[in-house]
Amino acid sequence: MLNLEIRFVVQGKEVSADSVVEGIVREVRATVREEISRNFPNQQVSGPLRGIDSEKPRQAVSIREAAHLLSISPRTVDKYVALKVIRTVRVGRRVLVPMASVNEIVARGIPWRRNQKPTGEQSGRASI
Repeated sequence: MLNLEIRFVVQGKEVSADSVVEGIVREVRATVREEISRNFPNQQVSGPLRGIDSEKPRQAVSIREAAHLLSISPRTVDKYVALKVIRTVRVGRRVLVPMASVNEIVARGIPWRRNQKPTGEQSGRASI
């Protein structure tokens, strides 16, 4: 069995891993805020950094977001992706639906196909 012990020492004092991580996060936040204020001088940075790219339209959305936009379930989107009715792109491990595909479906709709399985009368069996 392997035992591993890691100790963090800051300025001669032993500190917990949580305090080290908090310090790193604090420094990264300060650096990001400084960089943003340098590149976007008219914009205030207060909360999460959401408003920076809000002017750009989205190029692709997740399966769940596409389902929400189309008012159908994510499982239905998965089914249409498998039938190649809805196009997708892979970015790393993520599967995204291009907004062009979503807009095309909104404009044209999804072709409705009935299952080709014969039912009672069509198969020659009498339905009771």
